[in-house]
Amino acid sequence: MAVYQYYLEVLPKEGILKKHNLIPSHIKVSTETGYFESDSELYWNEVKYSSENIITKIDSIIDRANWGNNKTSFEWKRYTETLDNDVSIYLNESDFTIKEFSFRADLREENLEFLKNMIKLANENEWFFMDRNGLLINPNLEELINNILKSNAYKFLENPNNFFDDLEKNKPIA
Repeated sequence: MAVYQYYLEVLPKEGILKKHNLIPSHIKVSTETGYFESDSELYWNEVKYSSENIITKIDSIIDRANWGNNKTSFEWKRYTETLDNDVSIYLNESDFTIKEFSFRADLREENLEFLKNMIKLANENEWFFMDRNGLLINPNLEELINNILKSNAYKFLENPNNFFDDLEKNKPIA
């Protein structure tokens, strides 16, 4: 993952409500293994969300990657020297419903068109976004911007030297 990419996991509102009977502000995540790990599969399994329409809609937003695609794994990638957006969806092998869904938006993109398209898709399908800290975020540009301003991706783009100085000083980063 490039440091200027803003990572979000996608979660179904209905699945969160079924699991918790309310919408919590945070969901437990872990990075103990060195990788981002969440229980997002639990929420998708609550609703058994079909992937067909979503895959078609994402195909209209971003090109498919030329790797990693099969019956249960779908990858999209837009990569140039100045742009790097991607989406990943993983399906359950038994019924081909969504198991995991995440994307990374390149904060260098002018007008953040990719992110805006993902917000629109999330609103159409009643999804939430979850950041790397487990914070649930409404698919709303204003809320996302508030979160982006606290992210490592933004800190890096704003001042790369300070970002690396903070890493060197072992300051916590978001």
